[in-house]
Amino acid sequence: MTGISAGTGKKLIFLFTKIYKYIPVAVAAVILIVTSCTKQSEFDIGKDFIESQTRLQMVDTFRVDLSTIIEDSLRTSGTKIALVGNLGDELFGKIKCETYFDLAFSVFGAIEEKAYFDSAAFVLPFTGYSIGDTLSALNLEIHQLTEKIKTGNDGYLYSINSFAYQPQPLSNVTIYPEPHSKIDTALNFRVDALGEDLFNKIRDNDQNVSSSEWFMDYIRGFVITPGNAGNKAVIGLNAAENKIALKIYYHLRLEEPEKKEITISMGEINHQFNHVEYDLSGTYLNNIKSSGNKKMASETANKSYMQGLTGLITKVQFPSLQDIFMESNWKILKAELIIEPAAFSYEKYALPEKLYIYQTDMVSRTSSILKDEKGNSISQLTDDDNNPLTAIFEYDKVLGENTRYTFDITSYINKELAGKYYEYRRGLHIGISQDDYRTTLNRILFEGKKPPVKLRLYYLSY
Repeated sequence: MTGISAGTGKKLIFLFTKIYKYIPVAVAAVILIVTSCTKQSEFDIGKDFIESQTRLQMVDTFRVDLSTIIEDSLRTSGTKIALVGNLGDELFGKIKCETYFDLAFSVFGAIEEKAYFDSAAFVLPFTGYSIGDTLSALNLEIHQLTEKIKTGNDGYLYSINSFAYQPQPLSNVTIYPEPHSKIDTALNFRVDALGEDLFNKIRDNDQNVSSSEWFMDYIRGFVITPGNAGNKAVIGLNAAENKIALKIYYHLRLEEPEKKEITISMGEINHQFNHVEYDLSGTYLNNIKSSGNKKMASETANKSYMQGLTGLITKVQFPSLQDIFMESNWKILKAELIIEPAAFSYEKYALPEKLYIYQTDMVSRTSSILKDEKGNSISQLTDDDNNPLTAIFEYDKVLGENTRYTFDITSYINKELAGKYYEYRRGLHIGISQDDYRTTLNRILFEGKKPPVKLRLYYLSY
């Protein structure tokens, strides 16, 4: 069979012939196990099975083609996560994250006659997510938009969308993400000038705060940007309902001053989205867009790339799998896809504990936000119980030589081979969850040569 060395095949045949000759009880046990685990309608074991020509084989020499594809844009509105900052290295290039949002109109109550403005600030709680050098200073700015945020025809906004804003920031802050960016703390932008103007308009019953239409013309929205291109980290802010807010603080001048505040919450959830810019120049992926949104691992130092938000997805194809049809009678018992991260590539960036595997949809599914290099929707591969198929993650903390992800793709392979023909060009795609693609920059550099990606089959031929 093509794809299996002659030496390996002879050794396997000799090994199993020897086992059948001297340990017939073991053979009977294998038959019993296979019979109990295989539906009768799928595989009928007859008298020929116990003859000496029946062989149980394990083969991992099928050719596996590895590549990187890139998604043009990802839907980032309504994720309830705001990402801001810069990230960059020689492998994945430079990445810049900005987050947009607007404010919700509400009927403002009357402000007392003896009320005096104190201060105002945007308050944005941390999610606890961060990636990059969180020990270095992170400089951020908030700008006021000069145009309204509007969703597309589908009601969403994407990582490539952006809106014009005033070049002069309303405010800026410099923070050290660790250890301060925990979930119980918040980012504060002091915006006294904006706050005092709003305070006066509310107190004076100004037309600009009298209705939603007038308010949205007056306050069109905001964007938080990295204020310094030298930033080395991206942090997550909580953009769930009522989490991002503009707070206006004032007091009543009485015998004992009474402190009060006005809270204006973030506006429509789908108006909050993350804009992402990336620069791949100087990397192996530099011309991936002009190369049909795909780069073979042979063009990228035998590596494949995967990263959220930038839409990088690893693709695997099995061009020699159809060689199994050269066997006259066979039954696949188990199929495993084994892939390893490149050595020393995860010292700064932790490996995801969960990876998912995707297949190209023959019928487009509106629920899928990921697409392959040709624009076809891809959806998560599921197990027999319709649960998303995830990899078994093995982490070698000592030597790092046996860190790997293993997918059980038995059901997929059997379905693909059922028609006696395998379309290898579709292949499978490896990545993080669809939610993580939209809300993180989690990443992996996969090794494609030393060791190679393996498709390991355990099958009976008879």
